[in-house]
Amino acid sequence: MKKVLLLLVVGVLLAGESPASEYSVFTHDLVQPYDFFKQSLALTSKKENAEKAKSAITSFIETWKPFAAKYAEDIPKPFAGIRDFSSRIKRPVEIGKMAAEHLKSGDVGRAHTVLEEVRYLMWDMRVKSSIVSLSDKANDFHEAMEIVLGHAATAQEPADARKVFERYGAWFLIKWDDMLNAPDTESVKKDFDPAFADGRNTIVAFLDSLKQGKVAESRKLSGDVKSAYKKVWMLGSR
Repeated sequence: MKKVLLLLVVGVLLAGESPASEYSVFTHDLVQPYDFFKQSLALTSKKENAEKAKSAITSFIETWKPFAAKYAEDIPKPFAGIRDFSSRIKRPVEIGKMAAEHLKSGDVGRAHTVLEEVRYLMWDMRVKSSIVSLSDKANDFHEAMEIVLGHAATAQEPADARKVFERYGAWFLIKWDDMLNAPDTESVKKDFDPAFADGRNTIVAFLDSLKQGKVAESRKLSGDVKSAYKKVWMLGSR
C-alpha cells in the first residue's frame, strides 16, 4: 500500500513539472528575433543607415519580447545549468530599448556598441553550455578580425605590414577555416558554401598584401574582409 501511495505521489509531482524545451525548437524560434538583431547591428555600423536601423531595432524588440517570455518559463535543456537564464534571455529587450534611445538622440555609434552586448550574451551562454555553433565560430573570427585589421590600419611602412602578416597571418586564416567545423551549417549550406569560399579568397588576398608590404592595398582589402565576414555571420542561428 505504501509503495502504491509513493508511486502516486511521484506521478503527481512529475505531472506537475514542465518539461524543458528542446534546443532545436529554441533555435528555430530564435531565427526571426536574432535576424532582426543582426540587421540592427549591421545597420548601426554606418550613420547613413540610421533610419533603417530604427525600424530594424523596433522589429528586434517586438519579436524578442514574446520569444524571451516563452523561454524564461521554459528553459531549453542545454541551458538548465545557467541559473540566471531567465533574466539573461530577457536582457536583449532592454538592450534594444537603450539602442533605440541612442539612435533617437543621433548617436549611431553608441547604439551599435550597446547592441554588441547581445552577441556576447548569447555567445557566453552557448559556450558555458558546451554548444558549438556557426554564430560563435563567426564570433571567434570577429575577435581575430578586430585585432588584425586594427594593426593593419596602423601600419605605415612595408615592414610594418609584413610584421602583421608574420605575427597574425596563420592565426587569422585558421580562425576563418574553423567555421567549417561548425555542426549547424547544413541548413544554410546553399548560402554558406559560396560565402565561405569567396571570403577565404578575400582573406588570402588581404594576407598576401600584408606579406608583400603593400600598406595601401591591405587597407583597401580590409573593407572586403569585413564584408566577407558579415555575409557568413548573418547566416548564424538560422
